[in-house]
Order: sequence, then C-alpha cells, then structure tokens
Amino acid sequence: MEGNIWFDSVLRISAAGGVTGGHLYPNLAVLEELARRGQTDVMYFCVSGKLEEKILPVLHPEYKRVSLKVQGLARPIYHPVNVTRILRILLNESRIRATLKSFKPAFTYVSGGYVSYPVALASKRLGIPVFVQEQNTIPGKSNVAISRFAERIFVAFEESVAYFPSEVKNRIVVTGNPVWSREGKVELPHPTVLIIGGSGGSNFMNTLALELAKRMPNVNFILSTGGKKLDRMDIPENLEIKSYIENMFAYWRSVDCAITRAGATTISELIHFNVPAIVIPWEGATEGHQVVNGEIFEKTGLGKMIRESEVSADTVEQEIRRLISKGRNFSESENPAKKIADEILAIISR
Repeated sequence: MEGNIWFDSVLRISAAGGVTGGHLYPNLAVLEELARRGQTDVMYFCVSGKLEEKILPVLHPEYKRVSLKVQGLARPIYHPVNVTRILRILLNESRIRATLKSFKPAFTYVSGGYVSYPVALASKRLGIPVFVQEQNTIPGKSNVAISRFAERIFVAFEESVAYFPSEVKNRIVVTGNPVWSREGKVELPHPTVLIIGGSGGSNFMNTLALELAKRMPNVNFILSTGGKKLDRMDIPENLEIKSYIENMFAYWRSVDCAITRAGATTISELIHFNVPAIVIPWEGATEGHQVVNGEIFEKTGLGKMIRESEVSADTVEQEIRRLISKGRNFSESENPAKKIADEILAIISR
C-alpha cells in the first residue's frame, strides 16, 4: 500500500532505539521508507552520549531529538544498582509523556533497548499506537514487555515467535530485519574480504585480520575496527584499516566475501545483500543469541559459522579461499522495511 493517510498532510512519528547500530539502523530503514510514501515529521528519543546522538544529526538533521539519561539494567536483575536506574527511567517517563503530548504523533515505533520501554509505555498511557521491532532470534526483555500492548510486533526470524507470550502471537508479523541502504558501491580490487567485529569493534577480529592478511598476500582485506586501536604496528600492505564504516551498504555490494560477528543486523544485511561470509558469534552476547543467529545464517547456504573457540587461521583461510573460488551473486532481496511500512500504514488508516 502506498498510503495517502497523512495527518494534516504530515505524518508525525515518535521513535526510539539506539545505543548500538543494531537498534538504530533498522529504525532508520523503516522511517526512511515511510518518508518515501509522504511527508513525515520524526521525534527521536536518544540515549544521552550514545551512537544515535552522533549519527542522527549527520544523516537526518531534520529529525527532532530528545536526549534521555537512562541506563540498561545490570545483571543479575536484583543487582542493587538497578534501584537507581529504575528510578531514573521512571523520572524520564514524565518528560517523555509531556513531549509526546506536545508532539502528537500518529504512532510510536521502537526497536528495543532500555530507551524503548519508557517511550513505549508513555505512548500507551496516552493512547498512541505502539509498534515494536525485534532484531534478534531471542527477544530482549524490553521488547517482550512492550509486546503485551503493542499493535504489532515485527520479528526478523520465525524462531523468535516462540519466545513471546502466547497472548500476543496473533499480533506478531515475521518480516525479516529492515536494512538501512542507499545507492552506491565502492571500487575495490578483487578479491577483497571485509572483516568487521560489530559497531564496538573486536580485538579478537582485529588480531585475526592481521594474521590472515600476512598469510594471504594476494587477497585484499578491509578491517573495520569499531574505533579500537591495533596493538601492533606492522600492518601488511594488503590490509586497509577503517575505524568505522558509515556506508556499509556500499561495501556489502562490492566485497567478495566477509568475516563478521553474528549480530542480528549484520546477519540480516549479509542475507539481504547476498554476501558469502564466515560468521564468528560473539560468545558474550546476551543469552547466546549470536550463536542462534549464526546457525540461521549457515542454513541459508551463504557461508559458515565457526565458534570462537574453534577458530584457527588455517580453518578460516581455507574457508575464505572456498568462498572466493565459488564467487557471489550480487542480487539483493526486497527490503523488509517495505513490509513493515505497509503494515503500519494499513493499521493506522483504519
């Protein structure tokens, strides 16, 4: 549906989800898809000092931004520090509610993380429809709580449905993860292997990249460090170091294969852009969801999951050579952001 239901000719949207690119970029994919259908006005609730405060002014200076000083709850949940953190969330709710009352959004769209819950809860209490999107196979506690009053729960993987309460399952829609993408490619020599350790970087992946580049001098490597500094200065000529890659879509369209962690957004982008890859789950991820994500990726036939404890330079080199020799299909699948936008517009136009 192309949707011609804009209120006062402008669709006002409140949104939350950030701290990591895994929450922020899927949100931007949906917000930008809605903007393609008509004029929008976005109010974005950010966590003070986090990624969204840096990225949004660059990508979308037109968005209104509200910064909140909130923190996620410590584990275990009964940790004493959580008393202060819960109080801070509750104090922010009155500010959120006042902002929403003034802005009058048609709906609120959130993608999880500790900033999403107070924004969603304040919206519910004001009668504003709430939509929530879960990126991971195992949903976060915030999104499970929000699902109880959300109009729709959008999930990336069929496997996620089982983790939600039975009474909300008729409101779950399996869409895949929305992928933030724009036009463009990067001119690269072939073969080129992209190595990324997530938006925060990974010392493990940095060390692996250095070793692989030395072992494979005829292969070009690009390493995104996530801002982490390399301990070693003897960087091979065939290894290009980048602190952060903002236009990931252009690199996904251009590289021959990749070595990545198994965050949900990364897995979804690999699948969307059809990128052959080796995925090495971060073992410290909450409830082991990266391992589950990696298993789902492996089922697509695009590549292989290797657990961190089983990684060796020999094994990874062998798999890289296999992926390069196999070649890749540069076609792209339809962006799940379109399905999510369609569903939202159909509901709020009733």
